[in-house]
Amino acid sequence: MSIECHNAFILHRRPYRETSQLIDLFCQDVGKVSLVYKGGRSGTRMRRGTPQPFTLLQVSYFGRGSLKTVKSFEAQTQVVPLAGDRLYLAMYINELIYRLVQAETACDGLFECYQETLLALAGEIDPQVALRRFELTLLDTLGYGVNFEEDIYSGELIEAGYDYQYQQQAGFFAKQAIHNKDSVYRGEELLALASRDFSDPQILKAAKRFCRQALAHFLGDKPLHSRALFAAK
Repeated sequence: MSIECHNAFILHRRPYRETSQLIDLFCQDVGKVSLVYKGGRSGTRMRRGTPQPFTLLQVSYFGRGSLKTVKSFEAQTQVVPLAGDRLYLAMYINELIYRLVQAETACDGLFECYQETLLALAGEIDPQVALRRFELTLLDTLGYGVNFEEDIYSGELIEAGYDYQYQQQAGFFAKQAIHNKDSVYRGEELLALASRDFSDPQILKAAKRFCRQALAHFLGDKPLHSRALFAAK
């Protein structure tokens, strides 16, 4: 029996059969993995402590199919302390990974970015800044990122003081007729996005608008549960 061992975070879990759980993990070396945690809801396992989301775990598992079986969990850190809006935002990034990352596909740098984002959400940094940095890194890592510095048609450098339109999955070009005002960005906004400079509140607002537009294409029509929870609070 071949056993794999990885650092991981829990993305999602749900009941399975009478006493077990299905757990989706985000692993450092192999991306998203789905596991059966046999007896995970049994009295014995519950007394020993069920592994928690937002905790760095070392997990060992085995199996050849798409659904592996847990051998063991071991917490490497305490649970990252999150509450209120910051907890909802952490749930949101979990859902983005769960929905967009392909199973058992390594995502270089995204695991570290995820861990840094959790710590930032638990700290003093503006949570919207942490979130925008994560979303842009996610888009880049999955191959969905765009060039914020060049016009996709002319190849000319984007300049402050000019308007540019966003074309889904392609990038930005000098504004012609306005078809959708929400897709128009100022050159200075795009240059700030290129350097991840969110010191200006207007830039942060533009970054949120861009990330919503870019991610919506890949998420499709199915709503995000975490957004619904945030809206209903």
